[in-house]
Amino acid sequence: MLTLYPDRRKHKRSSTAGNFQRFLPAYRRFLLAGVIALLLVLLPWHVNYALHFSDAKFGTSSVHQENLRKRAIKDNDAFSNVLVRLRSFRHAIRNTRYLTIIDYSKPSNVKRMYLIDMRTGRVEKFLVSHGKKSGWAYATAFSNRPESFRSCRGFFVTGQKYSGKHGTALQLYGLEKGVNDNALRRGIVMHGADYVSMRSVMLNGGRLGRSLGCPAIPAEVAESVINRIKGGSLIYIYAGGKGCPPESLASVEARKLGSRKLISSQRSAKAR
Repeated sequence: MLTLYPDRRKHKRSSTAGNFQRFLPAYRRFLLAGVIALLLVLLPWHVNYALHFSDAKFGTSSVHQENLRKRAIKDNDAFSNVLVRLRSFRHAIRNTRYLTIIDYSKPSNVKRMYLIDMRTGRVEKFLVSHGKKSGWAYATAFSNRPESFRSCRGFFVTGQKYSGKHGTALQLYGLEKGVNDNALRRGIVMHGADYVSMRSVMLNGGRLGRSLGCPAIPAEVAESVINRIKGGSLIYIYAGGKGCPPESLASVEARKLGSRKLISSQRSAKAR
């Protein structure tokens, strides 16, 4: 009888060890999930940034301007500027679900328009054009003057959609006096255009087709985008800063790239 107790204790210990061994892989999975969750928290466009400002008028947050500057994304000046100045324009905002940022510090051959769903934190990126007198691949010159054919910069609020010569279009009201308050009088609107596509980038030697000053977007997404942001949502057009390359340098580089692609395609055609 006495010899049975050590066996039972041994069996109990081995059972505990087995449970621990079965638990270990699950613990590792839990740890991995925790690491992934932490990485998601640190992503630039995380939902916390959106939800933090998703109240009825973007202005009832208790966080002060200085805290906004501290929390702003250091490597994204466009988004930082929005965080700092968002409350200044809360009186004009009626559609609080969406925020649109156009980052003209980037070249036109990349998706530089960000549509942010403030409710879910989802971010969509789109190609967007600049005015033909604003620059070649980069937009470096901006204007508030009619017939300048240059893009506007600064904060805008959207009006109503309408049907124009480019199809569905959206009114834009400039909110900054002397900077973009002539936008509506200039006919600066958001609309779809066939020249806003990667095909256009190839045909134009490395840059997107240009508008007469409007932020034109791909024709196939215009209806969907405009239906969401119409009726009083905020748009911020960032003009760039120290990080924006000189137009002459950007033009030379883009033209060289376009020339190489053209020569390559001609050689391929001859080979066939």
